[in-house]
Amino acid sequence: MLNFNNVPADENPNNQEFSLIPSGSVVRAVVLVQQGDIELPEFGQGAWFKKSQSTSAKWMNLEFTIIGGEYDRRKFWHSVFVDGDKIGPSGMPLAKEIGLRTLKSIVESARNISPADVSPQAQQNRNISSMMDLSGMEICAKVGIKKGTNGYKDNNQLMAALTPDNSEFLPQGSIPMQQTTIAPNAAPQAPAQNSGAVPSWAQR
Repeated sequence: MLNFNNVPADENPNNQEFSLIPSGSVVRAVVLVQQGDIELPEFGQGAWFKKSQSTSAKWMNLEFTIIGGEYDRRKFWHSVFVDGDKIGPSGMPLAKEIGLRTLKSIVESARNISPADVSPQAQQNRNISSMMDLSGMEICAKVGIKKGTNGYKDNNQLMAALTPDNSEFLPQGSIPMQQTTIAPNAAPQAPAQNSGAVPSWAQR
């Protein structure tokens, strides 16, 4: 039996609260693909995806851990949608168009590829064997803030994976400058709760 009755109380409970990372902050971060429930063969082996019970929406959850700077070891999360009911200009679901662009920018950021680079080497470096290959990639990320819903607090999320052509891009080994923006206090962030909460662009 484990007895927790005599655990010393935290004398500074407010130290457990964090401010949100200011929206627009640029950081270096390592990607972790979180386990899902279903496998989508076109994205390689592994059950990395979740599925809505009420729409066509399917998504994968990514965790990002910041390296260095003011927010070292802080985490934020992002859901990448790869299916939905709305059809985009390409004829594929709009959610998939957006999701594929996000995944492409993550790979380009991690592998230092400019989006305009169409050389054979760059094209080869944009290939991955499955979503699991994303885990461990280090990218330059711009952090945003997602408004909380259904009782959840606001959370940081990925605004964009920046590529080398972007003036804000931080190369590997760079330490971002300290931010001066003051954000409102928020409780320690937990992974976004996304059990079928589908954004409007993935719905009919």
